[in-house]
Amino acid sequence: MINNRYWLIILMTCLTSCSKVSVPDFEQAELLPAGGMTGKGLSDRSFVQVGRNVDRKQELLFWTGFSLFRDPWVIAPSSTKDRDGLGPLFNTRSCISCHSSGGKGPAPEEGNSIPSALVIRFGSAEDKLFSDPIYGDQLQPRAIAITHNSIQPDLLGEAKLQLDYQAVYGEYADGTTYILRQPTYHLTDLAYGDLDKRTVLSPRFSPVIYGVGLLDAISVQDLLAQEDINDDNQDGISAKYNRVPIAPSGHNTADFHNSVENFEGTIRLSVGRFGHKAKHPSLHQQVAAAFRDDIGITNTSFVSESCSTEQPNCQAASVIGGHQSVEIPDKLLDLVTQFNQLIAVPPARNLDSATAQQGRELFYKIGCESCHTASYKTDAEYPLKSLANQTIWPYTDLALHNMGAGLADGVNEYDADGQEWRTPPLWGIGARKNMRSENLYLHDGRAKTVAEAILWHGGEAHISHQKFIQLNQQQRNALLAFLDAI
Repeated sequence: MINNRYWLIILMTCLTSCSKVSVPDFEQAELLPAGGMTGKGLSDRSFVQVGRNVDRKQELLFWTGFSLFRDPWVIAPSSTKDRDGLGPLFNTRSCISCHSSGGKGPAPEEGNSIPSALVIRFGSAEDKLFSDPIYGDQLQPRAIAITHNSIQPDLLGEAKLQLDYQAVYGEYADGTTYILRQPTYHLTDLAYGDLDKRTVLSPRFSPVIYGVGLLDAISVQDLLAQEDINDDNQDGISAKYNRVPIAPSGHNTADFHNSVENFEGTIRLSVGRFGHKAKHPSLHQQVAAAFRDDIGITNTSFVSESCSTEQPNCQAASVIGGHQSVEIPDKLLDLVTQFNQLIAVPPARNLDSATAQQGRELFYKIGCESCHTASYKTDAEYPLKSLANQTIWPYTDLALHNMGAGLADGVNEYDADGQEWRTPPLWGIGARKNMRSENLYLHDGRAKTVAEAILWHGGEAHISHQKFIQLNQQQRNALLAFLDAI
């Protein structure tokens, strides 16, 4: 084991090297973090607004897509043909229930509950393609209410979640104390039998959706230019991009930017950029997967219901709805995708203040930018021209990084291992604090503040974490003021 004296020597060396870090000059463009797709103003009620680049025709499509995003789906068959097909097993009835006002959903409840915005994925430490034999890839805690002779026994939600927190106490170098929340997860009231012995729970709290179209518009070449799996530059950071399947789709541009890296048998693989472990290569595929996995709505990318062979009552319920093919056609799925593409990013707030500028300098000097890459220019050839050729400031490399044992879920997902997570974007992070149930951070929402989220950083981020610990209170406040402003 490395002793404390050794770590102190490393830390003092790193702190000394801070003064040698090159901090780029501040640009006025940073005040508009999404370029022409920056929102026209701020709201304490909703992130749902179109970017400045969006023309009237696109805006009409945006609001049409928003109606499909907002309104609850219902049981089929019904008179509401554009919104029926819910379940049979599902997590929630609408997109907005997990992404309230375009941000995050309601905070998970401590104790025994049925969650919505906190999704429980199933995986394993050994198999990157593992699904629980009974419960599949994801917990579906709700079920449609249906009376039919073929549905025996009654259709039930799969389980409830027991969520508990344990306090973790710590102290900054200046003596200021802090308390973190260490969560534990356990399923109760399992309706279809025990989980497989190999099954591991992976909690995933819903992310914000503003700016995702611009992340989709970054060229795959610009992302791969940052890959450094073996840390060849010896900076302690080993950016890695997940290689994930491209799902079949009737959408013409779903694979844009995601040029195929290789083949695995007959499966086309590409660079993942969406999801907490970068499971999906395109925004369209992410939206399609959410429809099937969260609401139980089949589509041309994911044509099968999420019922296992061990859930015959679910399978029986899935065939009585009257749909002859998938439950959401491509034309409607595309509208929801375009809504996600065109939602604006909040403008920066007080970013040119002296305090925020001091925090900006510290952000670079303590190494945050090593994973939270500040800026890109989106691809000039991206099909949706309002998103093309934009200078953006999302503060993410969209790569996988080892975040240490404290944040590990122990689940492999394609090339992501049990300690790796995709770097989340930071733009607009300060604008979330005025939204209901928005003030939660990290992949499972355990952190109530940005400072708590930083304090959980380990693995590749350990040195930056230690540098943050060494800052005095005025410096910490400045760094947090910068993050609040971007």
